[in-house]
Amino acid sequence: LSYNVPARKKFLRTERTEFNHIESLFKNLALGNPAVAMRLLHNRKTIYQLPAADSDTAMQQRLARLCGREFADSLVAIDADAGAHLALRGWVALPSFSRAQADMQYFFVNGRVVRDRVISHAVRQAYQDVLFHGRHPAFVLYLDLDPRQVDVNVHPQKHELRFRNARAVHDFLYRSLH
Repeated sequence: LSYNVPARKKFLRTERTEFNHIESLFKNLALGNPAVAMRLLHNRKTIYQLPAADSDTAMQQRLARLCGREFADSLVAIDADAGAHLALRGWVALPSFSRAQADMQYFFVNGRVVRDRVISHAVRQAYQDVLFHGRHPAFVLYLDLDPRQVDVNVHPQKHELRFRNARAVHDFLYRSLH
């Protein structure tokens, strides 16, 4: 993208590093929008060809393609509803598929990919009895709640957010995952 823009070119890293950033963004978009067919090309080669996922089976195939077959084989479906416009759905991996890094943690709030301390703490606490120290759970989770209960204007990139009732969200996530 920055080939003809010398001011930006000096900030580019290696081709592999830049592609890893693009691939990470692609995975977030593909997991956050399962009803949309997507394709990622790199140097005229198709890296990902994902049809729209309109069923649980199709979504699990998408997860296997994006996160690996081993991840897809260790998934446990989550479908919890607390009423009052608070619902959690998605998949968590069994503790036997733990990671050394927190690189397979995808969390979406109302369709937006986020990284939040309240969410991270609730997930870590739910897994604390079954994971070794220094290991991280893998998951793809979707939290739906009333948009008035969340403030997305905390960070310019909208990756962080604040919940109006953070304790209730934390406890709901903990109970649902534990």
